[in-house]
Amino acid sequence: MKLEPQVEELYRTLDRELDNFPTGAKFYSVRKLMDKFKCHRGVLDEVLERLEANRLIDRVPQVGIFSSVTRRPNARKVLLAVPDWPSELTQEWSMRASRYTETHKNWQLCKIMLTPDRDPVSSIDTAGYDAAIIQMPSTTVTLEDMMWLGSLPIPAVLLNVDTGSFAISNVRSADGDGAILGCDYLYRHGHRRIALVQSEPHTLPAEKRIATFRRVADLFGIQLIHIDCMTVSGEFAQHKAYLGMKRYLEENDGQPGFTAVYAVAGESVPGIMSALREFGCELPRDISIMAHSTEQIGRYYHPALTAVCADLEAEVEAAFTGLADVLDKKTPFFKTEIPMRIIERDSVNQITPDERI
Repeated sequence: MKLEPQVEELYRTLDRELDNFPTGAKFYSVRKLMDKFKCHRGVLDEVLERLEANRLIDRVPQVGIFSSVTRRPNARKVLLAVPDWPSELTQEWSMRASRYTETHKNWQLCKIMLTPDRDPVSSIDTAGYDAAIIQMPSTTVTLEDMMWLGSLPIPAVLLNVDTGSFAISNVRSADGDGAILGCDYLYRHGHRRIALVQSEPHTLPAEKRIATFRRVADLFGIQLIHIDCMTVSGEFAQHKAYLGMKRYLEENDGQPGFTAVYAVAGESVPGIMSALREFGCELPRDISIMAHSTEQIGRYYHPALTAVCADLEAEVEAAFTGLADVLDKKTPFFKTEIPMRIIERDSVNQITPDERI
């Protein structure tokens, strides 16, 4: 009997998803599957029965569902651990990593989510994996974190963390150079009074962007207005950015006092735009906006966002290429910094000396 279309579609989806789970790894729970794939319990039960009949999963009562996939017996199994917070950058990195392993059959990826500032990096279980790629779940990196990572029996790569003198691999965007690009771009477009909006938690990458932007602004003679939205891990950056900008405007009688905004993260920009528009600012005629972001974030904002962008595709390539070299004993570890680039869209206006505040 031919399976109903929705059952057939879900079967194909879970069949592909299982490639991200090494043999013996625990698969999603029934509740997680229903939430993640928006399916009814009856459809899911039928799909799980078929997956088990085809020896792709094992179901253990009161314990869970486990992968039995052996389609990639020689594939290197990589654990991708990322924080469970509302970050489009994190989601985009994960998506690109999944696409990479779909097209490079010598890799098999399994993703887990960590609760920010609650799950320490040492809580990650690396048993059964050949390597790990980790975006730190905490806003700080401690000596204990570095010691634990250095003691792992498998190679690990940290994302966007400077591991200093520790023999721990990392891949990160050139955040400092990105801040220089952004400041120079706004300066060349005539802006001499800029609001620097800190809409993300006070993490090391964000602090580096801000410090570098400040130094370059001082060299150019730009006056900076620092708006700290007091965001902490797990909070919705758009809403906190909206509140931060609104509070600033209220305290200054609705007068911006700047001609451009530079946001630490692109996903906060809609909140900034909303607050400015509530006080009668037309974008980008009155206020230009630029952000530290990724290429995907901001393309559908209005106006579309000009941004200093991380090259996530290059980051993913560097992480897996570097891990291959470590696993092949070509190098004990690696440290790679990926250049950033400007994506020009519509959100930055060229102003003349007469239009400067």
